[in-house]
Amino acid sequence: MDKKAVIVILNYNDKYTTGSLVEKLRDFEVFDRIVVVDNASNDNSYEYLRLNFSGNNNIDIVRSMINGGYAKGNNVGIRYAIYNYDPDYIFVANSDIDVSEKTVMNMCTAMSKRQEYAIMAPIVKEGYNVWRLPGFLGVLESMFLIMFNLDKRRIKKKLTGSQKRIETVGVVEGSFFCIRREDYEAMDGLDERTFLYYEENILARRAQSIGKKIGVLTRERYHHYHSVTIKKIYRSSKRRAFPNFYKSCRIYNKYYLKTNFLQNIIFMLCYALGYLERFLYDIVMTLVRTISSIGRKRDDV
Repeated sequence: MDKKAVIVILNYNDKYTTGSLVEKLRDFEVFDRIVVVDNASNDNSYEYLRLNFSGNNNIDIVRSMINGGYAKGNNVGIRYAIYNYDPDYIFVANSDIDVSEKTVMNMCTAMSKRQEYAIMAPIVKEGYNVWRLPGFLGVLESMFLIMFNLDKRRIKKKLTGSQKRIETVGVVEGSFFCIRREDYEAMDGLDERTFLYYEENILARRAQSIGKKIGVLTRERYHHYHSVTIKKIYRSSKRRAFPNFYKSCRIYNKYYLKTNFLQNIIFMLCYALGYLERFLYDIVMTLVRTISSIGRKRDDV
């Protein structure tokens, strides 16, 4: 491949998961460089990653001195890669993904042939990684787990049954995607006013603002193992991370949708209902896990 590609992996208190991914990707010839950003971890991740990987010719371990969230951490890595290695394509990956080199190569090929796309991603095998670019009603829908996931399920079913190799979509999840370097710069990167959640929606809005599209390779797949790092931080609770979701939505509403006073009131009411839904969800799941645990103990007796 005559184009240069780098991959940026963001780590926060998840050194072993990150290390496992780096171990695999270091053998991918498609990547000219692997840039790992430690996002101000407090579990000695930076020291561990430097000790185990910094001596490799194609791996850089970068340290962010503050944890500014997903957007800021990835911007640190992407801008470092641009400044030092001048890549054409930048891949962004969570530490808890798995992907084949063939899929990465096909993503690069698609990007080189289809200049209208700023961002390209495969389809995730677990869960959903594609949804519609939300207007105000879409933001309200995203407050509710069941409604939002049913919509994403419908989209995934349509994509997997598509006869086209590339489909234009609204938004792709931030767990794994490729972005064209020149488009990243034109969009001014990820919005660092967000800490967690809604970064992808904002990035899609920024792509739209420069006249570019977001695409999905319908025949390519990758694994995303259920937000390992986020679950570790929030102990698998659906509601504990929800305040970050709320803050990011407010930024999206204010700066990208420019919502009015009445819309903001409606949004806050829906947020309260969404929080209640997650609260009940957590209670139900706790009961399910407790009953399941009791059942296993009885079987062991």
